[in-house]
Amino acid sequence: MTLETAFPLAIVALAVFLPLGREYAAFRREWGVGRLAALGTAFSLFPALGVGLALSQPLAATPAAQWAVIVVVTILAYSLAVALLRPRLTPARVETRRGR
Repeated sequence: MTLETAFPLAIVALAVFLPLGREYAAFRREWGVGRLAALGTAFSLFPALGVGLALSQPLAATPAAQWAVIVVVTILAYSLAVALLRPRLTPARVETRRGR
């Protein structure tokens, strides 16, 4: 692999994995889930990407439209997956009143 090939791939990898790391940390901190659940939830991005890639195939002749569909469908599918997982992963919070 040449530097001309590796450099753009490294940029794309950073653009994908840095936000995924933040998502992972947010799932752990805000949702209070374990490592494996947070990792699985964050990595649900990859099946969402697969959906975007599959749905964009008819647009292969127009790369700009294909990329737009990939990005939009991936974001929508990932957001839907996370929204559906949230009630199952977050513990029911019980509010207690101290001193009463």
